[in-house]
Amino acid sequence: MTGYRLLVVDDDRGNCALVSKMLSDQGYEVDVANDGPTALDMIETNPYDLVVLDYQMPGMDGVELYRRISERHPEIVGVFLTAFTTLDTVYPAIAAGVKRVLAKPVNRAELLPLVEEIVGRP
Repeated sequence: MTGYRLLVVDDDRGNCALVSKMLSDQGYEVDVANDGPTALDMIETNPYDLVVLDYQMPGMDGVELYRRISERHPEIVGVFLTAFTTLDTVYPAIAAGVKRVLAKPVNRAELLPLVEEIVGRP
């Protein structure tokens, strides 16, 4: 294991499983949350280097979740995954401080080099 801890947050369990497997296959330690409140609880009890967030989730969207995360843990870098890559989604995400917004479906060739750039090589 790398010692790098990542949290994947998405209400789509299939996408969570896909991204989690993609990252853990590279040697990263990966946890999964399917909603914002669960992610916030996990972040309070586990040290994470990176959080990969879905943009649209019921209850608490990814922008609100990342704002809450960065208020308490500004060292945690955020990357958004969204099926809706428009200015209406990208701008609020960047304004919240995320490193990058990537389009769904997840592109392995985009995600893995970005994660390596942010946290280091597994």
